[in-house]
Amino acid sequence: MSSRQRVAVVTGGGGGIGAAIAEELGRDGWFVVTVDPLVTLDGSERLQEPEETTAGRIVAAGGSARASSVSVTDGEAVRGLFNELVEEQGGLDAVVNVAGITRQTGFAHGAEQDWLAVLAVHLGGYLNVLDAALPLMAAAGHGRILGVTSGSGWRAADAGAYSCAKRAVAAITWQIGRQAPPGVTVNAMSPIAATRMVAAAIERARQAGTARSGRGFSLFESMPGPEHLGPLGAHIVGEGFGWCTGRVLFAGGSEVAVIDEPRLLEVVRSEDVVSLAQVLDAVVPRAFVTAEASQASDGGGNPRFGQIFDQAGPAEAAPAQVRSCAVVTDRPLLAASVTAALEARSVTCHRVEVPHGFRNAAAALSSLVEAAGPIDAIVVAPSGPRPTDRATDGWRQVLAEHGGIVEHLHTDAGWSRAASDYAAGTDRLPIHLVTLIDAVTSGGRSRAQASAQLARAAVGSTDGRVIAFTASIEASEAAVGEPLGELVAHLLGNPEARALAGAELAVGAGWLGLRSHPRPIGSVTYGGPAVPGWLDVTLREIIGATVAPAHVEA
Repeated sequence: MSSRQRVAVVTGGGGGIGAAIAEELGRDGWFVVTVDPLVTLDGSERLQEPEETTAGRIVAAGGSARASSVSVTDGEAVRGLFNELVEEQGGLDAVVNVAGITRQTGFAHGAEQDWLAVLAVHLGGYLNVLDAALPLMAAAGHGRILGVTSGSGWRAADAGAYSCAKRAVAAITWQIGRQAPPGVTVNAMSPIAATRMVAAAIERARQAGTARSGRGFSLFESMPGPEHLGPLGAHIVGEGFGWCTGRVLFAGGSEVAVIDEPRLLEVVRSEDVVSLAQVLDAVVPRAFVTAEASQASDGGGNPRFGQIFDQAGPAEAAPAQVRSCAVVTDRPLLAASVTAALEARSVTCHRVEVPHGFRNAAAALSSLVEAAGPIDAIVVAPSGPRPTDRATDGWRQVLAEHGGIVEHLHTDAGWSRAASDYAAGTDRLPIHLVTLIDAVTSGGRSRAQASAQLARAAVGSTDGRVIAFTASIEASEAAVGEPLGELVAHLLGNPEARALAGAELAVGAGWLGLRSHPRPIGSVTYGGPAVPGWLDVTLREIIGATVAPAHVEA
């Protein structure tokens, strides 16, 4: 490393946060390649090359840089650029992936092509960068990757494709960071800054009448400028930050916070139970609903539930509130389990295959209603990709298991849209939507988190017309079939379960659980933008990384 200049690629480096990080790296003596395909904020039109560029400013200031017009959506072009840099410059030391576009999407609104475009750039582009950079960095035994997520991906927000993509970026970072090659780190920044993209989003909200009395613009004026985030971004990909990997860090210019990944808050046994319905009747309101509201377990004191696993339920299950349900799945065992549990509660079930895309989901639902009459609920349980060879490197496995995730999220969003459109035209309200995600793979876990993030916006974006639930299936169909059916029946049949709308539910072999939402677990306020020398010491304590991992450079 000491015999050559360090090399960094910054996607989205033409402006905003990307430009700020690129210029800070240039001042620190890096050779910087700014990647910007020169398109409008929504990615729909090409722009003329500006007279002044980020790379030009770096060179004018005495640094080394060049620009590239590669798009992160072109995986082959990204790979070619990175390989070219290794041949020409001797290595690739850091990649900062800030590239993004903005289009208006939400749980109940947004054109299908806009959903696909946002997912392709923010999520597909991040995967392309990882796929191109990690093999080179693994071979070199050194490298830093910094992705960009958003508070819209871990707080409740009706940002549709953007929320889903940014939540998946965070999920990928948490997973692949733990499996990164020796000497390589993968982290993500969740920034807030007064950028053109934020300004455009606020203006769209104002025009749509969803911005509250100009509050968005006052918040925008109080945000730090993107230049305030440059020093922190450069610090995260620097040599001294090699102790940290697999983390999401909120960045506010003068403040940094560690965003923790979802963790199990409450878990209840589901195997060898006399009446699982009775268990759920006790545990859901007393433990799950309480934990979802406070994002913390109230256990840890006297036992809360006595002998619930040995208690018999009523001879007949109480009728559910819903009367007719579409069961959308290509998984026969799950279809049978869900149908049996619902029919035991006097719910009429209609099996539907899994169409892909907004139009196809809407058409399938319309055909069902035309043939069978109105429905009150939709249960969607699409199959996911199978696990890859566990003998491969962990990071390669994580990447492989994320193949097709954009298309999978497109499918899930199609049914959210079909449910919201149907609810807008029926008086059988609310419509319940339960999405069951196959999460036995790394990609499945990211998909489940993105689906939960989308579900959190359902009630607010539809004025209560749609109540959406999500559960991740974390074991085989044979192991979870009956418990999953009982959980679905409880969500659709018990009014108290509505408090779990948007919750991160999970079903494993022998257990049912509730996870927390991502949240800050500790913050450091330092006034910025200069990074204080003691920042890493405090972040280490917040994270619990008192000793650097053996395989990562200290």
